[in-house]
Amino acid sequence: MNRAWVPAGRCDRRTFLALSAAGLGALAGCKGTEAEKAKVGVRGQVAEDPGDDGTAVLGGKTTIGNTEPIQVSGVGLVVDLPGTGSSPPPGGWRAMLEDSLKKTPGLPIKALLDDPGRTTSLVLVTALIPPGARKGDPVDIQVTLPDDSKTTSLKGGKLFPCKLFNTDTTGNIRSLVRDGRPAGPSGEIRKGDVWAEAEGAVLAGQFVPAGGGQAAPEADADGNPVYKVGRVWGGGKVTRSRPYFVLINPGSQSPQMAAALAERLNTTFHTTAEPNLKVADAKSRELILVNVPVAYRNNHYRFLLVARQVPIDAPAADGLYRRKLEEELQEPATAVAAAIKLEALGAGSLKALRVGLNNPSPWVRFASAEALTHLGQADGAAELARLAEAHVALRAPCLKALSAMDDAACTDRLVELAGAPDPALRYGAFLALRLADESNPAAKGRLVNGSFWLHQVAPGSTGMIHLTADRRCEVVLFGDAPKFRGPFTLPVGTDFTVHVPGGGAGATVTRIVKVRGELEEKKLPCKSAEVAEVLAAVGRLGGGYAEAVELVRRADRAQVLSAPVHIDAVPGELSVTQLTEFARTDPALAKADAAVARAGVVRPDLDANGFDLPPDPPDPAAQVPAPPPRPPLNREPGRIFGPKRYDAPPPADPVRPAGQ
Repeated sequence: MNRAWVPAGRCDRRTFLALSAAGLGALAGCKGTEAEKAKVGVRGQVAEDPGDDGTAVLGGKTTIGNTEPIQVSGVGLVVDLPGTGSSPPPGGWRAMLEDSLKKTPGLPIKALLDDPGRTTSLVLVTALIPPGARKGDPVDIQVTLPDDSKTTSLKGGKLFPCKLFNTDTTGNIRSLVRDGRPAGPSGEIRKGDVWAEAEGAVLAGQFVPAGGGQAAPEADADGNPVYKVGRVWGGGKVTRSRPYFVLINPGSQSPQMAAALAERLNTTFHTTAEPNLKVADAKSRELILVNVPVAYRNNHYRFLLVARQVPIDAPAADGLYRRKLEEELQEPATAVAAAIKLEALGAGSLKALRVGLNNPSPWVRFASAEALTHLGQADGAAELARLAEAHVALRAPCLKALSAMDDAACTDRLVELAGAPDPALRYGAFLALRLADESNPAAKGRLVNGSFWLHQVAPGSTGMIHLTADRRCEVVLFGDAPKFRGPFTLPVGTDFTVHVPGGGAGATVTRIVKVRGELEEKKLPCKSAEVAEVLAAVGRLGGGYAEAVELVRRADRAQVLSAPVHIDAVPGELSVTQLTEFARTDPALAKADAAVARAGVVRPDLDANGFDLPPDPPDPAAQVPAPPPRPPLNREPGRIFGPKRYDAPPPADPVRPAGQ
């Protein structure tokens, strides 16, 4: 994603979008017993087989497919706008919307579309269905006004339920959306399958993260900001699962081979999240459908990486291949790759991985603990938590591994990490905890006005307020009840005002609303000046995430908060290739930690090697010595094709005997 390291989501699985396929050549042959050694196979390309003993792996005969996101779209209706909407003009978009709304019984379609109060607007709705998505997974939604729309702002609106299709037109649906600004329909629109259903509060006028100023939005004739694009974070629900494809390479295709590879995957991995759904299902001589197992639901890339290292023939328990990997696991330079290959062997590797937890090298302990967790064992949970706290370079993969299980051994460690001093570690631990077990009391939150989630976590720790700019709308309050410190009065948007008197005894939230054409002031007192209580009051008066963010940021700039504010403080991440390279030259992780700290948030979508492990470094003992340097060519004219030149005068002609 394999989208941040943020687990996709994504609920934040977007780190696993935009994966690309990596094709490999055929591979055959294996060694082990004397009978196996008699089989001679052809070596594959770099990273096709996991060991030097010739053991053939699934990646040597297959290619991963169906790894690109699917764009889906539809025409929707935004309601509850504060007088900024418009009636859609006659035409293709309106006809499509009316046809969609007719499926809701008793809905006054004309009254909604032509509301004189301008509370509704036609919008174009789009989303991306990530590869490997499961039915019911959340996806982010974008809503955009057509070019001919008279709506002045989408801020404050809510998207009425609508369906999203994979579609095409006679003019190509991709021409409809350019830079977030769709044009009018071009030709006949051909609907495909329903891939998602979307609804929810629209967030428009999104703020810019800390570190840069926000560009002034477009304004209407009265000077009010115009927001023509909005987001509904997590507002879509996938309606059908999207398995990955395992495509058998030409030359190896047969029904028997497809069935054998599918059986190896089903034997190696645990069940999926959907009941009675197998991990692998052979559909033809060349195609196997693969669903992501539960343990890898938050890390699809890890699953595909491990799956390609599954041996086609199960190696012997005491065979050469397994013994070689166990030896490589104990060496920092080879531990990361060896652990992944041992993980691909399944439960038979648990003993060797547990031994790795006692190795003095942090690389070996990390690789062993990560593999154990994905194999459903919590033995390495404490070590993953220690490494996440000690090493910035290992923080993201350690948190991902801890999110793979909802076992108390893992979730308790995440709860502890949420109280750590580092902001990225705290919020990363919270994300991992929510992904591991959303019902965990330490991760639960409340939905405010159907617009944003409010969480209060890690009581007893240092206070911190966290906001998000590019994922689920949520405010996370760390520590013991962060507070506003008065006296102050702050405007929020065009309608709200928050007043906190001196001493912080309470707070008052005020909103100006229009009632029967007249402006009216509504006030809501708060018993305390705690941030959670004031934000809840803003929501009760009709405010949403935009107002909550603006209030917190204004208060932070005015220095009237008892805790610091952080935005999108997620851990940086190194790819498997980068981790492997650092492990070879940086045993104490000093360089790796410095690289991640210097680069900040790094979210690799995919390793440079696709779904394969990086190649092993060349063995110096096996290198052929270089030939001696050749003498430089004489580039003077005539050296090659002309008469031979001499540096000394030529010898005199020999004296010829008389008579000759």
